[in-house]
Amino acid sequence: MVRSQLATQQPVRHRRREPAGGYRVRRIVYGLFYNGRIAGGHKMILRHVETLRDLGFDAVCHLGKGSGTPDWFNHRAPVVADGLISRHEDIVVLPDDGTDAIRSCAAAGVRTVVLVQNPYYFAASESFEALDGFPTGAFPTLLAVAPGLAATLRRLFPQAQVAVTPCFADERIFAPAAEKSRTIVYTPRKRQVESQAIRHLFPRLHPNHADLGWAEMNDVPELAVAKAFGEASLFLSLSRLESVGMTPLEAMAAGCVCAGFTGVGGREYATPENGFWADEDDCEMAADALATAADLVKTGGAPLARHIEAGRETAARWSHAAFRTALEAFWMTHAPEARLRDGPLDPS
Repeated sequence: MVRSQLATQQPVRHRRREPAGGYRVRRIVYGLFYNGRIAGGHKMILRHVETLRDLGFDAVCHLGKGSGTPDWFNHRAPVVADGLISRHEDIVVLPDDGTDAIRSCAAAGVRTVVLVQNPYYFAASESFEALDGFPTGAFPTLLAVAPGLAATLRRLFPQAQVAVTPCFADERIFAPAAEKSRTIVYTPRKRQVESQAIRHLFPRLHPNHADLGWAEMNDVPELAVAKAFGEASLFLSLSRLESVGMTPLEAMAAGCVCAGFTGVGGREYATPENGFWADEDDCEMAADALATAADLVKTGGAPLARHIEAGRETAARWSHAAFRTALEAFWMTHAPEARLRDGPLDPS
């Protein structure tokens, strides 16, 4: 079992005595508590560290006790499994469900930022109560991955400073292939029952599309997902309990026509111009929406081109480039001393 604690579980070591009046941050330490399952939140943590180092910040990923390193995507973030946290020179970034680590940092007086990626898992954990352990003057900054999530956090924690560094559909990886196939691609991890229901409903309700192929992406490495998205014409969205929902955005970036569920959080970007969206849990409506999307693909021409372009424009608003800009601005405000140079720290 992975525990949401920093790996050493030792008392905080003070490297040197600081003048009264605050911290001088030298390093940004992201906690990672990886349980072996594919989850976008783990990828985002490592992308934060990787991008910060590209920007010249001294950032590192610190594994929780019993945690491994995700191997389903490529990254360049340095990962450590030992070493102590300095209360005066490190600022620790913890995931929203890292309850034990949040409690430890509150007790030790470590300067803390909480990266909130999913309001539902955040609320379901005991992290709300753990955050109450921080004194008012040292309450963590809450870093949200979407404006809508930030608004929710301000309601929940009016005493907190809340900022946004958006999650992103990585345009460096997700792009259309030269040719598209007559295939529906989907990732059923969060909606196993619904995915099977829609697969059985679709050909009976819409037999004119029964010849379409299906490509299931379940526990598949990121590059294989990007390849499948790039080659498919259609994407069935099975988002559920999301803050944003990245897979539909990745599918849009890859030139797919999207249909299905927004997962609530997808309302941040879902419009009639970029997808055919169904009410949550309504599998019949989702099958019908998918058929409408398939009709558009089959018809082709200018309407299809406009829809695909609307999707790609939507994905572009949730790009790595936009994320990088927001991340740099956040850390230049909160820990400018951690920036060692105006350029990458590591060789390319």
